[in-house]
Amino acid sequence: MVLAVALLLLGLFVYAGIQTAAQSYRLRQHEREMFERVQTLRQERAELQGLLTYMRSDEYIEAFARQQFGLVKPGEILVQVDAPTTPPVQRRPGEKWWEALFGTAPVEAPAVKP
Repeated sequence: MVLAVALLLLGLFVYAGIQTAAQSYRLRQHEREMFERVQTLRQERAELQGLLTYMRSDEYIEAFARQQFGLVKPGEILVQVDAPTTPPVQRRPGEKWWEALFGTAPVEAPAVKP
């Protein structure tokens, strides 16, 4: 009887030890995942902080004003180039791409007389 109780208590201690070890493993795994997530978020924050600093700079504001609103500094002249649109190149069946692009006709082999 005493041996059965001792084995039962030993079994409970082993079970509790296994449960504690498993929970400890899960917690360490979760801790690693959270650490990696924190590192990723810190890196994203640093990138966003750098972007914010750039967007607050005079260099960015000037480039944005020039690009979006066409503004120029006093004494500068704005030059706009409007190129004509070209129609897409149409290819005939069997024609190579360079023939259509450069307007060259395919060279046909001379007919052989028997």
